[in-house]
Amino acid sequence: MAMSKKKGTTPPKKHHFVPVTYLKRFTDHNGQLHCFDRQSGIFTKTLPKAIMAVNKFYRQDWAPAGTDPNILEITLGQWLEPGAKNSLDRLIQSPTLLTEEDTCILVLYLEFQRIRVPRQVEMAKELIKDMIMRLGPQDIMSEVREGKFSLNMNNSVRFEYVKMAMGEFYPWFETMEWEVIEAENDAAFITSDSPLSLYNPEIPPPAEAGIGLAGTMVFFPLSSRYVLLMRHSGVRDRADFSNLLPLPDPLNSDTMISITHGAIWSADVVNNFNWKMLRLSERFIVAERLETLQACIEIDDLKGRIVERA
Repeated sequence: MAMSKKKGTTPPKKHHFVPVTYLKRFTDHNGQLHCFDRQSGIFTKTLPKAIMAVNKFYRQDWAPAGTDPNILEITLGQWLEPGAKNSLDRLIQSPTLLTEEDTCILVLYLEFQRIRVPRQVEMAKELIKDMIMRLGPQDIMSEVREGKFSLNMNNSVRFEYVKMAMGEFYPWFETMEWEVIEAENDAAFITSDSPLSLYNPEIPPPAEAGIGLAGTMVFFPLSSRYVLLMRHSGVRDRADFSNLLPLPDPLNSDTMISITHGAIWSADVVNNFNWKMLRLSERFIVAERLETLQACIEIDDLKGRIVERA
């Protein structure tokens, strides 16, 4: 795809791995996010454009002549993210009006959001390193282990991972049951730097389950008021299914996605969900209110004390 930047524009330097248009769904009435940094333990207020971004994260300096090295960031900003914004609005407000194009955009957007974040990229790098250490020439690998040489991954590995991972999730998404759930009044959802997360009751976070296990659910907060929850079709509430049962790979299907709407979660259920999102995040969680973050962290502290006593 050839794409040129508009005349007089400066190539973007900060590349968001969580889109600004998405983060705006969690801002307060002043357009700001309340943020908690898990590394420093500090609460701050910030604008969506100032968080969850890395300088030149999608820049491909090895792009061939005539191709903008920022083509991925430009394409995301000009096509996928604006299209997804409209489709997400319809998913929340009028799911019966979703078109086939909306569904395709949503599935692509959700899959890319899953694999684009630094947490997933770093996990992929570690897996690749581990594979090289196991399968590479053992005389050289021994010297790497002894510290005589280092094994480093360049930035192109990140893009190779994205290319490899694209297409792994959308067949599952298309066959799962989607449910849009609302938070009751005075409750609110958070989101994080890993907004699309996988959760299985048998695999406590921060570990993430594989999507092909029967009990694995997909979490994706849609806004402060709504969350998208995906479950595997046909296994919900079945006592004869283990949450760790591997499911067969989904078949390509043209059937419509099943979407339900109207359930409302109490504040306690929302706070417990937020705690899981906290545990599945890498560093940052954000919300429209400071109290929402504090309630989430209080649950984390309480569960931590319970574990220590056990």
